[in-house]
Amino acid sequence: MENRVPTKMVEMTMKLRERNNSMNRLMRWLLSTFLLSGSTLWADQFHYNNLVVGERAMGLGGAFCAVADDASGLIYNPAGIAFALSNDITGSANAFYKKKVTYKKTIGSQDFTENSGGTLAPFFGGMQKMDSLLPGLAFAFGLYSIDSELKDQNDLIENIGTLERFHRTTNIRGSTTGMGAAVAKRIFQSASIGLSLSLITVDELVQEYQDVKYTDARFVAQNYRTQLKGSGLEIGFGSQYAIGTWSFGLSTKIRQVMSSEYQVALDYHSNLDPATSQLTDLFAIFTNTTTDDALGTMPTEVRVGTAWFPSASFLWSFDVIHHTKTESDKLPKLFNREAVTNFATGAEYYITPSIPVRTGVFTNYDTRPKVEAGKLGQADHIDYLGYSLFFGWVQPNSQVALGAIYQSGDGKSQKINGAAIQEVEAQSFTFALSVTHSF
Repeated sequence: MENRVPTKMVEMTMKLRERNNSMNRLMRWLLSTFLLSGSTLWADQFHYNNLVVGERAMGLGGAFCAVADDASGLIYNPAGIAFALSNDITGSANAFYKKKVTYKKTIGSQDFTENSGGTLAPFFGGMQKMDSLLPGLAFAFGLYSIDSELKDQNDLIENIGTLERFHRTTNIRGSTTGMGAAVAKRIFQSASIGLSLSLITVDELVQEYQDVKYTDARFVAQNYRTQLKGSGLEIGFGSQYAIGTWSFGLSTKIRQVMSSEYQVALDYHSNLDPATSQLTDLFAIFTNTTTDDALGTMPTEVRVGTAWFPSASFLWSFDVIHHTKTESDKLPKLFNREAVTNFATGAEYYITPSIPVRTGVFTNYDTRPKVEAGKLGQADHIDYLGYSLFFGWVQPNSQVALGAIYQSGDGKSQKINGAAIQEVEAQSFTFALSVTHSF
């Protein structure tokens, strides 16, 4: 008996195949038409030093692993709080953050610039010595911002070649925050160990509209919305050892994603044929998808530091910070990261017994792959170098610090859909006021 495939099944298979082919043609066309890439719209999960937090740590550029003797030891090395001289409450009363990214010669010979910023309180915490319970025991808690971005941008470009009008509005609200506690114990006069536990939350919302019109009546209009929500646990282990005028620190943070969700909604209208980019009947696409476990894994951090205290008025510190590679098996794999090693060094000098000056230098390398010729849809890759400068005013029971952190970066991008690669320059500024009360 001859096997026959039912006619309706053949028709359904052919329709599905034609639908897939059409979608593939559409995706190839979207990568070549004039639309600013959405691959870099989310807030910055791919640099680990966007915000340096902690009263003294900010001034030292984050080189604090071998010191960590205030409440921010929760972040840098929980073992350090065992060496604190007093109890304290610390808060960054106000911080102003601004970032500018310039894509060179993106639209013809014109540069394209994106700006973001905002105000935030990057750290609030406290530390309590608990020698009455157990000699050498200390406890700390903290609320802190790891990353924050606010963007409200409106761009209008007109009359460039066959491009009659390009209008784009973008609104981004993104934050990564931590909340945790740490406990430390001096096991010898010159050595301590510490443990920390933090809850990390991520919330990033992007809403964008793009409208493109050409001189021959072709047009593209799209509304694009994404939201990433996630949470994870972070367990930190630290140790610190002091000998003579030197101190050495080692800390490890192991992170585990508890939940994550990435939503994408696209409403797209055009009169361009995806196969030929020529005029055709109006067609529309609407998609609304949700991906669970989008973050996959979170990076493990290993921090090694040393500090030198040659006198009561001078301190020098140096940290090496390594983050492991992370990846997710779930498409679209937007949040995969490469392994990266950053460096930080800082110095503190008391001009007078009441006025310290702190300065630091640190790297903030991108964890996304470098942009390569011949590939499409690549994300930005920008490596930053940062500088910090803070002045303090110290009284017996209080300290105030005021200063700024500046970061300058460069790299490459594919800002416009297609194979063209643009040079990128970026700068960010953070102005902060920090207040500490000791008791």
